[in-house]
Formats: sequence, C-alpha cells, structure tokens
Amino acid sequence: MSNTLVSCKRLFQTVQPTVAVRVRFAPSPTGYLHLGGLRTALFNYLLARKTGGVFILRIEDTDRERYVPGSVERLVSVLSWSGLTFDEGPGKNGSHGSYFQSERTDIYKYHVDKLIKEGNAYRCFCTPERLKQIRSFAQKVGKGVAYDRHCLYLSKREIDQNLAQGIPYTVRLKTPDGSVFVKDLIYGNIIFNDKHIDDTILLKSDGYPTYHLANVIDDHLMGITHVLRGEEWLPSTPKHTVLYKALGWNLPEFVHLPLLFNPDRSKLSKRSGEVNVEDFAQRGYLPEALINFVALLGWSSSSGKKDEIFTLDELISEFSLEHIGRSGAIVMREKLDWLNKQHLIRKSESQNGLVELVSLLKPLVYERFGKQFNESDKEYKLGDIYLSKVIVTIKDRIQNIKDIAELCGYFFVHPNYSSPESKAARSSIRDGDLKLVAMIALEQINLLNKTEFEVDTIKSIVNNIILTSQLKQNQVLMILRYIITGIKIGAGVVETMKTIGKDTILQRINKVLELIN
Repeated sequence: MSNTLVSCKRLFQTVQPTVAVRVRFAPSPTGYLHLGGLRTALFNYLLARKTGGVFILRIEDTDRERYVPGSVERLVSVLSWSGLTFDEGPGKNGSHGSYFQSERTDIYKYHVDKLIKEGNAYRCFCTPERLKQIRSFAQKVGKGVAYDRHCLYLSKREIDQNLAQGIPYTVRLKTPDGSVFVKDLIYGNIIFNDKHIDDTILLKSDGYPTYHLANVIDDHLMGITHVLRGEEWLPSTPKHTVLYKALGWNLPEFVHLPLLFNPDRSKLSKRSGEVNVEDFAQRGYLPEALINFVALLGWSSSSGKKDEIFTLDELISEFSLEHIGRSGAIVMREKLDWLNKQHLIRKSESQNGLVELVSLLKPLVYERFGKQFNESDKEYKLGDIYLSKVIVTIKDRIQNIKDIAELCGYFFVHPNYSSPESKAARSSIRDGDLKLVAMIALEQINLLNKTEFEVDTIKSIVNNIILTSQLKQNQVLMILRYIITGIKIGAGVVETMKTIGKDTILQRINKVLELIN
C-alpha cells in the first residue's frame, strides 16, 4: 500500500449487501488450513448465510509443484469440523463446475487467446536468465516494475518463428498506461500508480494459469458478487481490475480483510508457530470456540455484546461488512483459551452438548489411562454416565477438554502420593491432623450405603469432621482434597467425592492411613 494514494473515505452506505450474494473460498492445496484461511472462509460463509446466498469452495491447484496430496481431503474435513458447510465445491458440484482449477485449463486458454487476439496480452519468450537480470537491474535503480516489455514489441514474424521453433513462452497482461482505480468496501477508494503495476504473467510456460488469470476468470464465470480475501492480496487488485476490463466484464465488490499479527506485532504466517487449524482441533479446542475466536479477529459486533461469546448462528445474525476494521488484528492465545472455557461450560449445560463432550473425552482418557484399567474399570470409567459426571464436576476449573485427562487423573486412577505435586500438597499438612481427619472420614463414610453417598450427606460428614477434629473448615477441606486427589486444587471437594464414589474414596483413605503408619 506504500505505493498507492489512499482516500480516507469509507463506503459505509454501500457496504452491506441486501440481496443474496455468491462468494467463494479458494485455497491452494499446498498444506494445512491456517487461521487466516479459516477467517477468510468464515467471513465468506457468514455473508452468504446472512444474505441467503451461496458459499462456494474452489480449489486453486494450478501450482503443481507445490501441490500436496491429501490436502484437499483435509481441507474439506476441517471445514466440516468447523461447521462451515459449502453449497458448491468438491463433492457438491453445481452448474459452475469443475471446482478444481486444474480441470479448467481449456477455459483459461480460450480467454488467453482472446486477450492476445484483441491486443490485451502478449507472448513473452524471455528466458529465466534474462528475467533474472532484468529484476536485478530494476532493484539496483529502484524501479518498481521488473519486466521491460521486450517481447511486447516483437514483430509477427519474430513471434511466428519462435513458435515454430518451439521456444517456451508465457503470456503477459498488457497493462495500459495511467493509474488504476480500485474500490474496496473496507479500505475505500484507492489509486494505484501505473509505475507499480507490472505486465503480470497470466499463463505459465507449462500451460497452467497463474493465480491472477484463473482467479478472475473463475470468479466471473461462477457469478461471484463479492470477493472477500486477505489484505495481502490488495496490491494484486489493480492487475485484476485491468484484466476484468480487458475481458469486458463487470467487477465484483472487493473486500480485503485486515492482516493478522502475533502479540509482538510481527505478521502472522504459516511459519510463525501454532496457526494450523488441525492442530487446534487435536489440542482439544472446540470448533465453536475457534470459530468465535477467529470471527473477532478484525470484526466486532454491532450489538455491543460485552462477553463476545457467539455461536455460529449468532454470528450469522450479527455479521456485517460494516463492522470489519482496517487495522490488523492480534492473535492472542489467552483469548482463545478463555473462549474455549466459556463454550465448554455452555455445552456441558445441555444434554446434546454433554454427549459431544463425552465423545471427545473418552478417547483421551482411554489413551492416557486405558492400560491401567481392569475390565470393570473400563466399563465404568469409560462409560458415558461417569464421564458426564466428571465433566459436570470439573467444568468450571478447566479451559480445555484435554485438561481433564492431563490434569485431573484422580477421577480415573488413584493419586500418586509420591509425586512432586502430591508432596507439595502434603507439606502443609501435619501428620496428626491428616490421620485424625482420615480416621473420622473412614468411620463416617463406612456407615453409609452407596445410595446414601450424596452431596448433602457428604456435606454433613464434612461438618462432623470439623466438629470432631476441632480443625478449621479450610484445613479439613484441604486434607480431604489431598486424600482424594493428591493435589492442592480442583473442583469442590464434596462434589469431587460424590463423583468419584464411595468405594474409591474409602480405598484412598485407607491408602493414606497406610502411608502414615
């Protein structure tokens, strides 16, 4: 943007479409979907759903050298996990397919031939070595345009001779003289100086189109009304504008989304750390939380909702292009953790949501503790009922469903009282107090049958221990927590005891008494 003249006028009155749009998410199958790509997909999806329009998934796979096998399948899987269902695309072919650009090469060649015939494009026979020399010279003298248009001035005879000899060539766009005006619904009116717009390559020597050519042709033929993409594509927009006009087509509305930054204000990129969406899923983040988090990267609600917690349906209802900002958005992992906790709590409060959480927790518990379970343990501790109780008990103390398996193992196996964490919890408890509380608890709990081991009864037992031992409430609760969990912190002691169950609690009390004696 440094080489452009930018007006400060924002086009608020024309931003939000009132009719159904056709939008697309067009990733390259070169690896994993990252946060920036997910945000682009999400904003396109939200605009389509808000207006009753169509959301298209198109695979821009013309760069065969960077193509990664299996990446399309992973991409579709991640979008499905995120809840972003597309209307047209791979496996959902509509009337505008194919949705793989590698299968549309004849379409691109037809339009390239038309551009050449009408004088809006030309063949370039320059070798890679010559182009390298041109770029090097341009950099030395401080020129923005790399190509010197040598092949634009070839005669018809020279062109025919080169073609007859089979000399490889690319096809370049003939950029007209003069500045190029671009209208963007986020950044306003932008004037690009023609000195900084190259005769960009449209067709590569291998016959495949560049992004610029395929993108423009496909957007037009697929009826795309709004192009939502990252700000990094803004400098390419004047090239696309020139190409639209050369082909005699109307332009779509352009919406360039603000950049994403790391907390240190460095630009977020695929190489800058944890930005892979699949990794977030594997680390236990809920799709609702990640979508909520990504939506807030550059967009804000008009309703003034202070907690910023949105479901996908709520995002659809509130989404508007008018509330996308210009300034870059900082990706804060702490914000994602907080949102994940809120969505986890929400989900645990509904029966269907709890079922989903159990399905996530079960394989985590089995992976971590399965080898320690006997057959009865497996049936009970991996059962839906017990896992549901665990989630409800601990939900306010965790941020991620993985925390239960990683930090709350006492729900599934006996505490390791010799671990550093357990020794730290034990260090502030006197032997006499520990033995006294354990003995009273053992006696009181043995008087109950399993059906009587409920929250209210356990509270009465705790009160009796306080009265009998003459210890303070916080001392008794700290000792009981150590006995049943082996650590200092966790959910409510009474609720944890109820969830773990009478028999297991008695086993742990006896184990602690053995250690004391």
